[in-house]
Amino acid sequence: MTSDFARQLVELHGSPLIAYDLGAVRKRVRGLLDAFPEGSRLFYSLKANPLPAIVRAARESGAGAEVTSMGELTAAVIAGFSASDLLFGGPGKTASEIAEALEHGVRWFSCESFSDSERISACAVGANCEANLLLRVNPAEAPDARLAMSGIDSQFGFEETQLLAADASSRLNLPGIRLRGIHIYFGTQMATVDALATNTGRALDAAHRVCESLGFKPDVVDVGGGFAWPYAVEGEGPDHSGLKEALAEVWEKSPLHESTSLWFESGRHVCAGSGTLLTSVQDVKVSKTRTYVVLDTGIHHLGGMSGLGRLPRSVITLKNLTAGAGERPAEDPAPFEIVGPLCSPLDSLARNLQIPPPRPGDLLAVPNVGAYGLTASLIGFLSHAAPTEVAFENGQILEVWRWRTGHEALG
Repeated sequence: MTSDFARQLVELHGSPLIAYDLGAVRKRVRGLLDAFPEGSRLFYSLKANPLPAIVRAARESGAGAEVTSMGELTAAVIAGFSASDLLFGGPGKTASEIAEALEHGVRWFSCESFSDSERISACAVGANCEANLLLRVNPAEAPDARLAMSGIDSQFGFEETQLLAADASSRLNLPGIRLRGIHIYFGTQMATVDALATNTGRALDAAHRVCESLGFKPDVVDVGGGFAWPYAVEGEGPDHSGLKEALAEVWEKSPLHESTSLWFESGRHVCAGSGTLLTSVQDVKVSKTRTYVVLDTGIHHLGGMSGLGRLPRSVITLKNLTAGAGERPAEDPAPFEIVGPLCSPLDSLARNLQIPPPRPGDLLAVPNVGAYGLTASLIGFLSHAAPTEVAFENGQILEVWRWRTGHEALG
């Protein structure tokens, strides 16, 4: 995105604003599909960003969709997916959510526990339909990942030992459900081909052990994803050269290879690089030994990863689109505290950040915020309006959205 186009967007739709390049979404989906063994499927995980424009671009590029709430289901349907094609997951699905999902036509569920299977069974019987289950497994073996979600103490999935127990098959023999496969998600931000191939092999081994023990032949093994991409800093994802060959090798070695469909998931890698946060400097003020740059955005728009302890507040890229456009001479970098408009000292995006001195009115840009940005942040804190979200491609604005917050009277 050029500086001129960024300023045009802000002139039309105000600041702060998040702009998404749908061409980048399409490129990432196609890149992953090209890196998978032949016949594999990719599911876009809406938790990374449920904006319908992004979901639609992922669908049009060949991805399926994985959802974990009715809000995400609605976004997927708006984006053109049929509910019957969605995979509905999550560790705390309520009976009302399951029943509503079934009513909308969802038939594929990732099942996290025996209690979860019982709820899905009861809801399917009540809806007079059959639900297809992927058993989510927490394998005994830990992964090679920056953020592990399996192979450790975890709220996600069945412990592998539970499904290897003698009574597991009988406990899953319930009306209204049909075991269709295994779902394993080892973790996220796996940056090397070796780590991705190794974890895929471990997932396939665990899936085979569980299916052999339960005595059923899976139609599907969902081995998750974990494909890396930087967050709120400049850069690209890792080089996936050789990934197709490495994944094909572990897939062909698996006993499940001949009769099972291989599924992958990705949220972050698909959409992170598409998003740029545009924000305006409201004030620059000195307080004792520090200089504060006050923006019209903060942790309510870009707090997800820093608020969760995943992004050190000194690590962020701020491009000055005003100074960078040649409107004034370049200046030497100096340390600044980058803060937002919220009435809280916690509203900090970066500390001691070395950047050329900004001035009130400057337009700044933060790259790589298409995943786990706005909807992973403290949107409701202090009741500020959410920023406008603009989807564009090839320099043309295609869709304009705004996330709605606030209270709704129920009686």
